[in-house]
Amino acid sequence: MIMYTPVPPEVLWYEEDREKAQFVEGTVQDIPVQMRLYQGTNIVERVLSTDPLHFLNSACQPGSKII
Repeated sequence: MIMYTPVPPEVLWYEEDREKAQFVEGTVQDIPVQMRLYQGTNIVERVLSTDPLHFLNSACQPGSKII
């Protein structure tokens, strides 16, 4: 089954016992990103910049760990 929706998956498949994610905005190499705090490290969730070249920078790709 394929579901096309603008609603984030966290809202559709909510688990009550799962802890809430803490999101913070910061910069990685002067590129604005949104990060999630996970076990003492920040993990990049998404790039907030509007510059297309920032999305090609491997240091701020979603899933990258920022120590």
